This record gives sequence, structure tokens and C-alpha cells, in this order.
Amino acid sequence: LLLYWEGRTNTSALTEAFGVARQTASKWIKAYQAESGIAMEYHASSKAFHVPDFSTTHFISGSIDEYLDWRQLGLFPSRRESDMAIVRIPLPERFVAPSIMRPLLTAIRLHTAVDTRYLSMSSSTAQERIIFPHTFVNAANRWHIRAYCEHAQQFRDFVLSRFESVDYDGTPAIFTEKEDVAWNTPADIILQPDPRLTSQQKAIIEHDYGMQNGQLVIHTAGALVKYTLDDLQIKTKMLEVNPQAQQLICVNYADIKSWLYD
Repeated sequence: LLLYWEGRTNTSALTEAFGVARQTASKWIKAYQAESGIAMEYHASSKAFHVPDFSTTHFISGSIDEYLDWRQLGLFPSRRESDMAIVRIPLPERFVAPSIMRPLLTAIRLHTAVDTRYLSMSSSTAQERIIFPHTFVNAANRWHIRAYCEHAQQFRDFVLSRFESVDYDGTPAIFTEKEDVAWNTPADIILQPDPRLTSQQKAIIEHDYGMQNGQLVIHTAGALVKYTLDDLQIKTKMLEVNPQAQQLICVNYADIKSWLYD
């Protein structure tokens, strides 16, 4: 992480981050160098190993969020050396009780059912549902669980904070993740700058998202198409009046519209 983003690392950063002895940190650096094949040069002036050109990642995603999240935790580099200010705007959290999570975790692990009472926006009272969960999903600033609903006889998404109660049932699942067609069907979302923008504005958007040939292709699953568009604040039914507010449009709506739902 440090080599990729800052071009250098040393034993001090590792000893402070992981609470190990300097000798151990030195062994880690040597082992990393041998395993990755990256040629690091030690500079006595900075007391650090440097890599002038590091374009290939081996053990990290290469996302700027990954680096800034670590820096925000105060782990890398040394707090004594760092004067970088990082602010992440906190979003309101949805409350989920441990009593809700524990039976869900057991059911996922054992591929079995839970008996739930779920609060839906379309109903004034909690509804009883037997569901067979298989995956937790974070989207639209909230956690969902993907599950087969016995009542609806189909796979659906349930918001964790809307469970009034969850009790372990134990009935073996007949419909598992393997039978979830929407979850297992690949779907590509193709985005490009709003055509109403100027050429200069389009170029800025293309640079922002690292577009190739003026487009960004997001590989996802059918079940996650709507969440992906919602997170990117992309409207498919109508455009914003101001193109600078819209910025991105979906150019393959016909290919993905079957995955969109109200």
C-alpha cells in the first residue's frame, strides 16, 4: 500500500502499525520483496525503501479509498511523521440488533431458514416471512440480505434494519444461491457523460471515472443493477434538467431494464 501510493516504506511504519519488533518488520519486507519480485532501493537519507515506478499491484486493489481509509485509521505511515488531514463525512447508520444478525448468520452458514417479522413500506404492520438467506449486500447506504422468500416464492432483498424479529427455523433450503438466477446472471452497465455537456465537461467526467473510449463499463449481477445505478445517482426514466447534475447516463438501458423494478 505504501509503496504503491507513496513510493516508499520502512520498518518503522510496520512496527507501529502491527506492534512487531524491528527485526520482524525487516523480515517481512525481505519476504515481500522476494515474493513480489519488486526491486526496492534503500535510501539512507530517508531511512526507507523506495520504488520509483510501481504500476502493478500484487496484494491491494489499487483503489484510492483503500489507501485513504488506512491513512484515516492512523496506521500508515508513522503518526509522528504524518500531517495529512483526511475527513470522511459520516452518514447516519441503520440500527441492526445482534438478535437479528445471529440467526441470519447461522442460517447462511447451514443453508437453512429463519422465521422473520419484516416491516415493509407497503404494509402498516410487520409481516411474517420464512426466508432462506444466502448473502449480505451493502448498497444505498444500508445493509440488505439476499434470500429466498417462501411467501413470495422468489428471491428478494430484505433491509436488515427493517426486521422486527428473526428466529432460527432450521428447515433445509431447497432454493439456494445456486438457484438465484438474478444473482448469478452477469449484467453490464455502460455509462458515458451526459451528451448535453460541453466537450470540456465530458472530458473531465471521462477522466474522473477513468473511461475508455468515452465509456465506463461496470460488470455486476442482474440483482445488483438497480442498486448500482442508485448509488451512482443515475436516473433511467428521466434526465435531470441540469446536465451538470446528471453527469452520467446509461447507454444500454434496453439491455438492463429487465433488472429494474419499482
